[in-house]
Amino acid sequence: MELREIETFLAIVEQGTFSKAAEKLGYSQSAVTVQIKQLEHELGARLFDRVPRGAVLTEQGRAFAFHANEIAGAARAAKASVASSQAAPQDIVGVLRLGSVESVATAILPEILVHFHSTCPHIQVIVTTAQRGLMIEGLRNNTIDLLLTMEGHVHQSGLVTRALRREQVVFVASPALLESVDEGAPAGRPLDAASLCELPFVLTEQGESYRLELDRALSELDLHIDPLIEAGNTETLVHLAERGVGATFVPRFSAQRELERGSLIEVATQLAPVEMETQLIHHKGKWIAPHMRIFIETLEALVK
Repeated sequence: MELREIETFLAIVEQGTFSKAAEKLGYSQSAVTVQIKQLEHELGARLFDRVPRGAVLTEQGRAFAFHANEIAGAARAAKASVASSQAAPQDIVGVLRLGSVESVATAILPEILVHFHSTCPHIQVIVTTAQRGLMIEGLRNNTIDLLLTMEGHVHQSGLVTRALRREQVVFVASPALLESVDEGAPAGRPLDAASLCELPFVLTEQGESYRLELDRALSELDLHIDPLIEAGNTETLVHLAERGVGATFVPRFSAQRELERGSLIEVATQLAPVEMETQLIHHKGKWIAPHMRIFIETLEALVK
């Protein structure tokens, strides 16, 4: 098994087709095909299904993808270690591939990256935000090094989870919105679930993290919310709520600034409080490179 074959395999995974991988690598398409056939012969397994839209990993291909990325990463690390043996943090070079949910990426990650960059200025950081399932798949395929998420505690085979801190998820709305729908009610009166559901709402997508917990809690009461707007970006939801479009349900840290200046206020309800955990997740087989370890230490120091 040659490193060149592994790099070709990874290029196809990234590009989605043999022809695009060949173009990226500067090979002919026939050369790419020969390399993959040789790799499949050595592994004794078919790695790709050829379909009209491109190349799709088989089950064996997905299993091999994690180790292929690890081999390629180890090769890059070996080259870097020779070039900068026992390098100080400020001299380490490399790439850190982070996955993150939108709320954490928007509200928490920038400060962490500022501190990390001051320690490791030559590390390129690539941040990917996507649905949770896709990012978990990225950990398993080794296309993501570390995943920073916020949800109920993750217990999945093959993954290592570090719980960092618990986060409150709260209902917030503009003062004007609450006044318009609750005229004459005592200030600060907790809304019952039915009254809450009568508010206009802007929410994250169904099936994701704290929205899922909210929908479950309401369904137990035979209630539901039909939001005016669904969006994956919590910053967008906070801005919409601030403008009076609707109430929203977001981690407190996402709306902390607006709560402090009074453009949003917390909506007290009779529903049970919802808490999530900010967590860092990586594959148990992942080699924790020096720059990854520094990032983890920075994260643990700032998120506590």
